[in-house]
Amino acid sequence: MSIGLHMALVKTSHAQKNKTRPGMTKIGLSPGQPKILTYVSEHNCCMQKEIAIALDIEPATVSQLLNNMAQNGLIKRSAPAERKRAESVSITEKGQSAYKKWLCLCKEIEEVSLQGFTKEEQEQFLDYLSRMYYNLTDKILE
Repeated sequence: MSIGLHMALVKTSHAQKNKTRPGMTKIGLSPGQPKILTYVSEHNCCMQKEIAIALDIEPATVSQLLNNMAQNGLIKRSAPAERKRAESVSITEKGQSAYKKWLCLCKEIEEVSLQGFTKEEQEQFLDYLSRMYYNLTDKILE
């Protein structure tokens, strides 16, 4: 009996999360924070609304994650007077350090995940995932 695509994706995603979580905890990050940290490190001084749109996360969830990240010193918010209408979000030195550790962890997990795949197979796999994402969202996977 062959496993279906949906279950294969679910199980693989779950396995990847199980491999990632211990390292993420060691870095001091909780679920949801790494993707926000990644976005903010690439788009410094961004707005909360931009983060929510780019990452397909509810604004209330982004707000809660940003509050926790600010409390932990990973990001900082500008004073509303600086931007008149809304706060902007930027990454701190502590956030940059956590982000670098996160990238190292991701690279380690990726190497384990793709053991036995040729370079061509890795590129094809990423292409397939990108196409699937586009089919489901009408968005380019970035």
